[in-house]
Amino acid sequence: MPARARRPEADTLAAYRARRDFSVTPEPQGGVSRGARPRLVVQRHFARREHFDLRLEMDGVLKSWAVTRGPSSNPADKRLAVRTEDHPLDYGDFEGLIPKGEYGGGTVMLWEDTTYAPENGDPLAALEKGEIKFEAQGDRMRGGWVLVRMKSREKAENWLLIKERDAFADADGDLPQRFETSVATGRTRAEIERGAKARRRKAPAARARKAYWSDKPIASAPTPKFVAPQLCETAARPPEGADWIFELKYDGYRLQLATGADGAVVYTRSGLDWTNRFPGLARAAFALPCRNALLDGEAVVFNEKGLSDFALLVSALEAGRSERVELVAFDLLVLDEADLRRKPLRARKALLKELLASSQSPIRYGDYIDGDGATVFRQATQAGAEGIIAKRADAPYRSGRFADWLKIKGDFREDVVIIGYRPSEKGESFASLVAAKETPEGLRYVGRIGTGYGAATRQTLAPLLARRVRGEKPYDILAADSIPKGVVYLEAPFPAEVRFGGWTMDGQMRQARFIGVREDVRAAPKQKSDAAQKFARVTHASRVVFPADGVTKGQIAEYYDAIAPRMAPHLADRPISLLRAPETVEELFFQRHPLKGMTKGILKVPDGDAPYIALDGALGLHTAAQFGAIEIHGWMSLASDLDRPDRMVFDLDPDEDLPFAQVRRAAVDMRDYLSDIGLKSWPMITGGKGVHVVLPLDRSLAYAETEVFAAGFARGLARQEPKRFVATMSKRRREGRIFIDWLRNKKTATAILPWSLRARPGATVATPLSWKILDEVESANAFDLRSALRLTDEWRGFFETTQTIAEGALSFMRGV
Repeated sequence: MPARARRPEADTLAAYRARRDFSVTPEPQGGVSRGARPRLVVQRHFARREHFDLRLEMDGVLKSWAVTRGPSSNPADKRLAVRTEDHPLDYGDFEGLIPKGEYGGGTVMLWEDTTYAPENGDPLAALEKGEIKFEAQGDRMRGGWVLVRMKSREKAENWLLIKERDAFADADGDLPQRFETSVATGRTRAEIERGAKARRRKAPAARARKAYWSDKPIASAPTPKFVAPQLCETAARPPEGADWIFELKYDGYRLQLATGADGAVVYTRSGLDWTNRFPGLARAAFALPCRNALLDGEAVVFNEKGLSDFALLVSALEAGRSERVELVAFDLLVLDEADLRRKPLRARKALLKELLASSQSPIRYGDYIDGDGATVFRQATQAGAEGIIAKRADAPYRSGRFADWLKIKGDFREDVVIIGYRPSEKGESFASLVAAKETPEGLRYVGRIGTGYGAATRQTLAPLLARRVRGEKPYDILAADSIPKGVVYLEAPFPAEVRFGGWTMDGQMRQARFIGVREDVRAAPKQKSDAAQKFARVTHASRVVFPADGVTKGQIAEYYDAIAPRMAPHLADRPISLLRAPETVEELFFQRHPLKGMTKGILKVPDGDAPYIALDGALGLHTAAQFGAIEIHGWMSLASDLDRPDRMVFDLDPDEDLPFAQVRRAAVDMRDYLSDIGLKSWPMITGGKGVHVVLPLDRSLAYAETEVFAAGFARGLARQEPKRFVATMSKRRREGRIFIDWLRNKKTATAILPWSLRARPGATVATPLSWKILDEVESANAFDLRSALRLTDEWRGFFETTQTIAEGALSFMRGV
């Protein structure tokens, strides 16, 4: 039957456009992007009631049905499908948030995206007759299906969606339960709502057809879980015998790549999810021609000689150049739902080589050499390689450290843990690092690392040290008598790799050179510490700084020494400004740049002509108190990336005569508004008269984007409730209302940091609270430098929360 003439687009999309305000919703208005074969799309819609929107391309648009319980592959299940308005073709690419209060408000997930083949002639004619038979060519909807219109007196046009009895029919037909993530991005509903980055790229319809017709459909089985890796024992020389094969030893991060229907995941050797750090490897894994797979290998960057270089790898990741990273895959643990770990190594490597045969991606096959191990070792090290790995060719894969795999190194390189540093007398962040080795008896001191620190490396290490500073030895260390005096110990050691000239007779490294931080290995456990730390006495400690309250400079320094463990996480790597009182709080100075002589614990943050200040943990706080600092204000971003905020602050600044109960209620309402768009927040009373609502961010957005959101959110609330809120600084307009100060979210703007003192009567403290405790507090200045120390830190989960602003919310705020 010939195809029907296509009706004008305006005719078919009129109902769609009439229901939507495109200045508010991020949904597309409609364009034509017609493909060679008609498209089939299913969008999982978490609206007032969850349902699935089935869309079939015909007549230049997407004909649409709302399937209440989703498609079922069981022919016995007849799913109700209610006909809805036609949608534009480019709606088939939409995934995100429709604002609350708009038509269809809620979360939209792209659940299936493929093509279909009509089976009973022209689909438009079949639509008018009331029976559409089609063959779906997707990963989730496969084989024959039929839509049948029901006879009904109801206004709604009701159909039934039924699976045909064919090879793809399945008695366990609950497809929605089997597939709970986006087919386009691999994200869950929660990840879409909080604006998490895509875990994989969208597969185009052409690829979906390939997945359907090939012998090994792409990414159609569950993504394998992490497997504890097999590790090497160390050997002085290569083993002999025909049952050994030899691989080059690569200098990088040990990773596992998992791919399957739930998306691609990149795991470190300890099972951490590093997919966001290696997006190129994840995309390449998802493109492999298999139903699912789990690869074991080493992430590396090759230098101009073709050798893996760990320093180049660290540099590439710090610079955000993950596209330079390749994976040398040397083992295959899962393929097409089969666990291969019991198979001999040769068989696993043969399957791996076949899997990667057509790959032109950053995943390389890690080949091996048969032959004399001593010759292989000599040739490898002469070519500049670090060493070789010897493996038994017929051995299975076993998690843990076994003699089936042997590491033979050509030079002295070790993984150590950094337990402290020696301060620099030249004004640098440190002079040398102090290293230990993990042994069965505990941590053993193995020497200092005095070289290998360029400017970029120092900039990376400085905040890492500042976050962990302890000052005195917090745990037992073997051979501690050999540690030089003056070492600043770390509360939580971190792993690193070093190269050195050999071992001394007393077990210390000779001529150790720093190579890089090993983020892929878990550091030693954090040790318990006391609340206060001891430093040199401040000068003029008896001077009264708060005349009305009798608070002295010495008491201020004691407060900051005691509160340092709680305040340090908010200071780490963060540019700050100080409000100083060299004499009393009656005369204050705002300082953004370091003063002459201000060195101990003071870090310089380059940005333009004059550097900004950052505080090196407890020592930096003590120095700030010595220079008369009262208030400590922080940027919204960190020194490691000044342009991308890691937090956002809304300052609820009320009219002087407004009761605090109204400010408290406003903060709770703001929390709920933010929660509606997937953002968690924490409250802090400012020590003055207001409340800060603070949101952690994952640094995926620039200031230009977060500022737009903050401004739009504040202005939106002011328009929605003009008698409660105002979004401008005007004192006149603030009368009887609360000013939502969003201006602190501009670059170089600051906000008072948690636990900072305030230069206000009573020596009050900006105090972070839980939402429950906020409800019990009677004023914004409820705690001072004495009572604040009796509190516990209520911001549980703040630093562990990873969230960003969803694109839909950003788009909405751009129009406010």
